[in-house]
Amino acid sequence: MKPEFEKIAEVPQRSFSAKKVVRDSRPFLHQAWHYHPEVEVCFTEKSNGKRFVGNNISNYSEGDLVLFGSNLPHGFTTPNHCEQYVIQLNTDFLGTDFFHKPELNAILTMLNRAKRGLEFSGRTRHRAHRKIMSLLEAEGLPKLLILLDLLHLLASSKEVKAICTEEYANDYDAAQFNRIKKVYDHIILNYQQEIRVLEIAQTINLTESAFYKFIKKHTKKTFTEIVNEFRINHATKLLISSEMTIAEICYDSGFNNLSYFNRKFKSIIGQTPRAYRANYEGQLS
Repeated sequence: MKPEFEKIAEVPQRSFSAKKVVRDSRPFLHQAWHYHPEVEVCFTEKSNGKRFVGNNISNYSEGDLVLFGSNLPHGFTTPNHCEQYVIQLNTDFLGTDFFHKPELNAILTMLNRAKRGLEFSGRTRHRAHRKIMSLLEAEGLPKLLILLDLLHLLASSKEVKAICTEEYANDYDAAQFNRIKKVYDHIILNYQQEIRVLEIAQTINLTESAFYKFIKKHTKKTFTEIVNEFRINHATKLLISSEMTIAEICYDSGFNNLSYFNRKFKSIIGQTPRAYRANYEGQLS
């Protein structure tokens, strides 16, 4: 499955798009995987899940701030309610040579780097969030000036890293990444039960041994690590939203051994399931 081309609707009297996007959920990558010629700034206010950008697969959560370059395939998947602020603009929306002015050299450099996708962290995210909120409330010239100020903030930030590998532009194989999408969609559907590796390997025409190597090469994680992340994520939700016992949550999340569940939960979350639930309840009291 190739990424879908997304046509960004043009709004009369607007040279760029700025909006809040709200979704109940979007669990499958085939619903989300797309590209468009516009550069995109995306800030996640609510939600967590998987972020797919080019040849990279990462977790994302509230406060995630990313910049996608022109025609860079991307998509967010989550089984949860999601609220994101999205700004999209053509690089020539103020004229072909606008960003080539000496005073805007840093922004032009950033836009070129964004071909690999950029992820921002630290104080940059908080400052950008405030500017984005102001941008959505403004109109006319103030709206444009806030956008330029936001781009200047991002271009000046040292709290940034590329999302895709340096070799992405020359080495990216869409067919291989489409295989990865099939694997993730299969996990999303089946992580609460036993997943038969041979069965999922056959769906992408690989032997079981080749499948393990393929997953490790393209995700930098083992297949078991990926499945456990989905299961533990499910467990955290049940711990704070249900009165199920920890043993019940263990089995509902797809684990069949309580001690193994406890170990994996602590290695991924940093505390035991019991401590995680107690900490959450303590914050509410």
